[in-house]
Formats: sequence, structure tokens, C-alpha cells
Amino acid sequence: MKEVKFEDLPETIRKQLSLLIQDSGLPEDEETRNRLALIWDEKYRLFTGQVGSLGLELVQNLDREDPRGAVLLTYSGSLISLGPLRGKSRWLEYASIKLRTDVPELVRGEKAGLAGPIRLDQAAVFEGCPVKRSSALFRIAVCPHGLSADDQERRIREATVYLTNGFVKLNRTRSRTPVPEVEQFTAKAIIGYIAKKNGVTQLAARGLIEDYLSMVETGMLLGERVSVGKLGSASLRYQAARKARLTRNLRTGEEILIPAKPACLAPRFTFSQAVKDKCASVDPTLFGAEEETEEDEEG
Repeated sequence: MKEVKFEDLPETIRKQLSLLIQDSGLPEDEETRNRLALIWDEKYRLFTGQVGSLGLELVQNLDREDPRGAVLLTYSGSLISLGPLRGKSRWLEYASIKLRTDVPELVRGEKAGLAGPIRLDQAAVFEGCPVKRSSALFRIAVCPHGLSADDQERRIREATVYLTNGFVKLNRTRSRTPVPEVEQFTAKAIIGYIAKKNGVTQLAARGLIEDYLSMVETGMLLGERVSVGKLGSASLRYQAARKARLTRNLRTGEEILIPAKPACLAPRFTFSQAVKDKCASVDPTLFGAEEETEEDEEG
């Protein structure tokens, strides 16, 4: 795939990226412009891929009275998520990402409203929440008509978590200068993100997550097939006894003795078809995925 250059982008995006360079204090040279152009192109591909996989629709505008949930992408690369209209308000979450390489700044309002219609290439204006105005919008993705509010909620939340963390990862992997390794998906980082996103303490978030995982583990140990949400299910499977045997290291040719193993129960996790389909749809060029060789698979 051809690497995108700054001059390949539409003029409106070039202007926004130039302003971003000025505001961030980055060198105003060709290397910086081309690097940001590459990041922008990858973010856009990530955005379109995710909204497509969730069945969201790209539209030109969203009326104030439109009850559908939506995800808004600004020219600066930040995200605004709007929950479905419930009564007279909806929740709003603004993730200021831009060039961040750590946990994004999140601002959330539980009783937000649109001050007017939302349109492409214009700033969105909100009321009833800390976020009053966005920068110009590049894309508007909405839930299709006919979905229940709960289904819309699920899709918007899923898109928000994936895109927010995906954008930060792209910023980090494409950084011009060395970036300290950010533990974005450790237990500590995940708990911190969930706590901030849901307005609870990290202690409360940790307790809920640990209780949930303990229930999954307990059910599995009691012989149940336990659903782990959309990821799949955990269960136990019987493993027959194995005799000791000799095998050979494929790299060195050295013989290795694999000891005998008695019959036992072993944990098993089965991923759902939905997760498998999503994995298959991810563009492998975005995050530097490497092709496995037969030797890798055997080792």
C-alpha cells in the first residue's frame, strides 16, 4: 500500500494538520507534515473500518431532534460520542486525542443535548454538559434507524473504546521521537480507563472487575460453560493421559524428552464468531502485524 504524503490529503485536512503542528510546537518541516498525514490516514481507515463493522452509517448531518446515537470525528483527530436520546437528553463523551501517546483526556456529560443540527465541516455545539463546542467535524457516523436504544448504546460504546485506544496507539507507534512504553492494556491501565470513563473510583472499578472475573472462574471450575460477554465462553475440557515421548527441536535438531502427563481437566476459551469476524476484518498494516511462518507456528 502506498504511503500517504501530506500533499496527497485534501486542502481542508492539510490546513487542520498545519494548525495542529503550530499548536503542538512540532518542527514545521516536511518530515513532520508527512508523519501526521500518515497518522491521519491510518486513523481514518481505523474509523471507517470500525463504524462499518458495527453497522453505523456515515451521514452529512444530524438534526437536533434525531434520537440516534452517533460518533463524531473531528479534523484534529479527536472523538465525540453521543448516546441515543433518552427522554430529553443523551450522554456525551469527548476524547481529546490529537497527538496524545498516553491515556486520552476524557470529558463526559450525562445530560447533554444538541444546541442545533450537526453538520460536516462545522463545529458541533452542545448544551447541558461541560463540552460546549467541538472543532470542525470531518465525519459523522450514526446508528441506523430501527435499532433499540440499548442496541445503539452498545454499538456506540464499543466504537468509542476501540477508536479512542486505537488512535492513541497509532500516535505512539508513529511518534517521531522515542516514546516511553505506555502500559495501555495492563490491568492497572484498564481499571483506570474504566473508572474515568464511568465516573467511579479506581477502587470501585477494580472491585467490580475482580468480582466479575471471579464469577467466571468459579463457574468454569464448577463445570459450567460460562459466557464472557461478546468475547466468547470459558469452560473445562478433559485431557487424556499422555505418555512420555521424545521430540526434536526444529531449530537446533536436539532431542527433547517430553515427560508423561496424567489425565486432567484443562481450561479452554472459545472465541465467539463475532470476535473472529472482527479480527479477520482488521487491516493488518495498521499496527505492524507480521505474517507468521510455518516455523513460527510449529515453534
